[in-house]
Amino acid sequence: MKPNRFMLALAALCFASGGASAQQTDGKSVAPKTYKAYMVSDAHLDTQWNWDVQTTIREYIPRTLFQNLYLMERFPDYRFSFEGGVVYSWMKEYYPMHYERMKKYIASGQWHIAGASWDANDPNMPSAESFFRNILLGQEFYKKEFGVRSTDIFLPDCFGFSYFIPTLASHCGLIGFSTQKLGWRNHAFYEGGKKYPFTIGLWQGIDGSRIMMTHGFGYGERFPDADMSHSKRLMKEIAESPLNMVYRYYGTGDTGGSPNLASVRGLEKGIKGDGPIEIISATSDQIYKDFLPYENHPELPVHDGELFMDVHGTGCYTSQAAMKLYNRQNENLGDAAERASVVAEWLGQGAYPLRDLTESWKRVLLHQFHDDLPGTSIPRAYEFSWNDELISLQRFSNNLTTAVSGVANRMNTNVSGTPVVLYNTQAFPVSAVTSITLPDMAASYSVTDAKGRK
Repeated sequence: MKPNRFMLALAALCFASGGASAQQTDGKSVAPKTYKAYMVSDAHLDTQWNWDVQTTIREYIPRTLFQNLYLMERFPDYRFSFEGGVVYSWMKEYYPMHYERMKKYIASGQWHIAGASWDANDPNMPSAESFFRNILLGQEFYKKEFGVRSTDIFLPDCFGFSYFIPTLASHCGLIGFSTQKLGWRNHAFYEGGKKYPFTIGLWQGIDGSRIMMTHGFGYGERFPDADMSHSKRLMKEIAESPLNMVYRYYGTGDTGGSPNLASVRGLEKGIKGDGPIEIISATSDQIYKDFLPYENHPELPVHDGELFMDVHGTGCYTSQAAMKLYNRQNENLGDAAERASVVAEWLGQGAYPLRDLTESWKRVLLHQFHDDLPGTSIPRAYEFSWNDELISLQRFSNNLTTAVSGVANRMNTNVSGTPVVLYNTQAFPVSAVTSITLPDMAASYSVTDAKGRK
């Protein structure tokens, strides 16, 4: 019994000593980590900008697929975050074999679904309804295809961010937001000559809802093939936050692809490195989850307000007027078609046109992308944009006409003259001028209400 007790005591002593000692890496003692870097690999892809959507499908999507699959096969610690449900749908349609390979890495957690949305759309001009549908259609696609849902707003490249984002994101069940665009501001907005309120903190919306917000610095950043845990660049960025940590994009921007090999090798070395920085190969939302629940972290600074740009991209909001007109017409017509279709189905006048409405909305949302609707893309790109906008206008109009006709069929139109049905699809009374075309059967007309009053 005594030898057994001695061995147990010795084992316990060794276990306790091991827990208190510094980390061991390849037989070398490593000092405790003082700082932390969440390294988020990205390959932001503009569906249209200085190229059209056909170029994106033909060149940039396969580049993103092939390069990241190559890295994942060779570097087990590599994590990649990528946004845009519509881009994943094109992967499925045009590159099905590689799409199936990618799904295995999504299941294992190496390939991370970021952004929650159908596409990385402009957050300033679209309506709140469009914002919700963008999230809804993105999340439905991700759940159906991959069995997961995203938890964040991932917008590295938009031209400023509206005050409503934290409120709407919170109502969608999302917990975080990241960008790097605020670093592109021309002027300092905050104390100390800063262009952004903080690098890690909370963003409060109009109604008081809060989500976590991170500034990711340059999305196309490359790192040398060296131990990242000693990186002077990361130490400089960590120094911007009193939390002694940084949320850091690295990879490529606009044309998709992946980080270069040197960056990924440096990441792998940093994870096992002996420097003062703890290197985390992170998904886009890991830092948000690490801080939940936010009310338990009073050390997080809070920004309450909008986050617009000062110069970059501002001129685009008055360009491509036709694109902006078509978008707003589709937002109004799509909403009207849905309301009328719900009533028509309720009255037994036809099935709700779910597929038609969804496909039309997907076209509209695709072109609310932040280089498309704002007006910064090349003329060739707008040939595709206008085509999709006009298709959606026609289909929404057909859905609305069918639904209103069905509702009118249930109405008592037995009047002395020619019955005319006016409809208002808004949720409030509307006073407006309307025009009616009638057969030329009389020299003059008088207008009466349903009770015969002029």
